[in-house]
This record gives sequence, structure tokens and C-alpha cells, in this order.
Amino acid sequence: MYDSMTELLRGGGFEKFVDGIIRQSPAKPHAILVLGLNRFRRLNQLLGHEAGDQALIELSKRLRGWLPEGAVAGRLGGDEFAVALPGCSEVDALASAESMLMKLVEGLTIGELEFHLTAGVGVSCYPADGATAAELLRRASAALDHAKQRSGNAVDRSGRTERLLPEERFRLENALRQAMERDELTIRYQPQIDKDGRLQGFEALLSWNSVDLGRVETGTFIQLAEETGAIVNIGLWVLEHACRQVMDWRKAGLDVPRVAVNVSPQQFSSPDFVQTVRSVLETTGLPGQSLELEITESSILQDIEEAARRMAELRSMGVRIAIDDFGVGYSPLAYLHKLPLDVVKVDRSFVGQITKPAGSLPVVHTITVMAHNRGLQVVAEGVETEGELELVLAARCDLVQGYLIGNPMSSEDVAVLMGAPERLAAHAHARPAVHY
Repeated sequence: MYDSMTELLRGGGFEKFVDGIIRQSPAKPHAILVLGLNRFRRLNQLLGHEAGDQALIELSKRLRGWLPEGAVAGRLGGDEFAVALPGCSEVDALASAESMLMKLVEGLTIGELEFHLTAGVGVSCYPADGATAAELLRRASAALDHAKQRSGNAVDRSGRTERLLPEERFRLENALRQAMERDELTIRYQPQIDKDGRLQGFEALLSWNSVDLGRVETGTFIQLAEETGAIVNIGLWVLEHACRQVMDWRKAGLDVPRVAVNVSPQQFSSPDFVQTVRSVLETTGLPGQSLELEITESSILQDIEEAARRMAELRSMGVRIAIDDFGVGYSPLAYLHKLPLDVVKVDRSFVGQITKPAGSLPVVHTITVMAHNRGLQVVAEGVETEGELELVLAARCDLVQGYLIGNPMSSEDVAVLMGAPERLAAHAHARPAVHY
């Protein structure tokens, strides 16, 4: 039942434990984390299998010391470990995965060559990703594969499209191809405010209400669009419409400071992306200073030098550059000084943990200090409670975004709101109120 080297449950024993907690608490959420070391085979080749065993033993010791109350760890084989987190939600599971990475691999060096180890973690959640331990492990392992494609320490969530049946995916792909033609895509705008409650801009968020399928969950269709390549055309559509919308508001006398638009890795890596942005700005007439592009960590880490070059070109047009979901994987921390940036957006998984005992407040504070030292703004996204708002402001975040501040709203609702800003408090029970 137990692995002799690491003293952790073997794979079969771990699966039995997970199936047991599902049977005992079928109505509660549960989570699985699967961790795998990067370049472990290379470690064995350079330093020998004894050094590899030493790394696994040390890792298992750290893992046992990190385990939350009620959690259980197992060794799946080789350099892969698994953790079961009973009663754990998706948000808490992602935060736990980040915490585990920091505790397990930080400062872990092996041998005289100081072979520094990094790792990936894949996350799956019951019941969304499966009803059995085998299903949850399979999906967490698939997420681990994605995490390992990124540099350094990284966390990845089990893909939403992996949960689709083949016939469901086929229908969804066909409907997605027709979504723009049928005018089914909609952009909603979520406000961002500063610490004094003044509006600083909106983030453009895409939604899809299919004639045939009804409302489709955003994460599902975005991932599908990325897998099928449709994300490039969809991303261009969002960019054009968001820029044109800001100009329409301004022509109507509404002073919207800025719009932030998400950019997919495929878009950013496209050879003509910079020219595409330039053309959209020229066509719509929007000044570059009024556009912010949110770029993901995975877009940057594919080629740091090329990413920096493209960012510099975009900034030469006045466009602001933000790293979205900052802190996930901790990889950007090492490369931050190489990138021409304006903004970092603290990932909502940290914001959601900030009010908890031994929560993420120190991490958020570290990010803000580091960003401010480089002259960057910090946006806390996903703020949903007044306690979270109080602490992200205490951590010196510059801008705040989330349901507490304002729900994503239609362009018409934005126009109404800009004409009567006091309605925002009634709209989202926001504190502090927004001043325009």
C-alpha cells in the first residue's frame, strides 16, 4: 500500500482513498493535484539515479510537511506525486497548488552541481472533472502535461473541453464557426477603479449566447477556440469592436478612459499581430494610450526576447501592456525585469485567498512591492467581498476589479452608468463608490 522510498501511498492505495472520500461526501467538492518534476530524467543522466532518489525523498518529506489537515499524498510512479484535498473548491485547489509548489521546490538543489529543480502541477476537481478517482487523476495528469510545456514552476487546471463527449464537442465546434456570422458573440465591460473610487477603464469580456445551444460557458468556448485556431479571428473581432465602442462612447460625450482587451497566445505569436493592432487603431481612430492589451504568461514564456520586442513595438504606439493572471506558476517573477510592461494583474486565485488565515496577503504584497519598484501599476481582479477589497488596498494594489465593484455590463448599460455614476453602487453594492 505504501511506497518504500517515499513512505507515501502507492497509486492504487491513493485511488482507493479518493474513491472513499467521494462515497462518504458525494455532495461536497474535492480536488486532486498531480505534481511532476521538470527535467528529472536529465537529473538522473547528469548526477546518477542516487541523486534522483535523493531528490524524490526530499520532495516527499516536504510534501508530508506541507499537507493540509485531512489531505493525503501518494506517489504515482517515477517523479509524479498526487495529493487529494477533501472538501476543497476549485479556487482553493488552485491556491493550494501554488502554495505547494513554493514549499516543495523552492531552494531544492541536488548534488555539487546545484541542479535546481522546478515542477508542474495539474489540478482536477470533483464533480466537474469526473466522478471517480481514475477520471480525476487522468484529467489532472492531462493538465500536468500542459503545465510542463511552460517554463519553470507552473500550475494548470484540467481543461474544460476534455469533459465534453465527442458528439458535444462536434456540435460546439460547428456552432462556434457560425457564432460571428450569426452575431451571437457579445462584449460586456467590467469597470476598474482606483483606490479613491475613480473609474480608470473597463475590461472587455466576451460572452457567447448560441441560438442552438444557449449560453455557453466562457472558459469552455475560449479553450475550444484556442484548440481549433478560431481564437485568432475571434480575438481580432473583440479588439475591433472594443476599440470602436470606446470611440462611440466618446462621440456621445462619455469620457471612458481606457479599454483592456485580452490577447490569446496564438494571437500574440502571430507574425502580423503588431501590425494588426496598428491597423485597428488607425481604422477606429482610438489613440493607443486608450488601449491596454492583457497578455498571458504562456504567451511570454514561449520566447522571452521576441515577446519583449513585440511589447516594445506596441508601447511605441502608446498601447499599455499588462500581464494577466500574474503570479500563476511564479515564472514571470524571474523575467519581469526583461519585459517592457505597464501593468500586472494579480490572479483572482490569490485575491480569493487573501482574507483567510495564513492566506495570500504576503504574496500579493510582494507582487505589488516588486511591481512598484519597476514603476508598474497593479490590478487586483476578482474582488468579490469588502474584506478582499480592504486587504488588496492594504497590499497597495493600484486598481481594483470584480463583482463587488461592478458586474460586466452591456455597452448600453455603461452609457447609462456614465450618465449617472451613483447607480454603480446600486448595481453592484460597490464600496467605494466610483467617481467619473
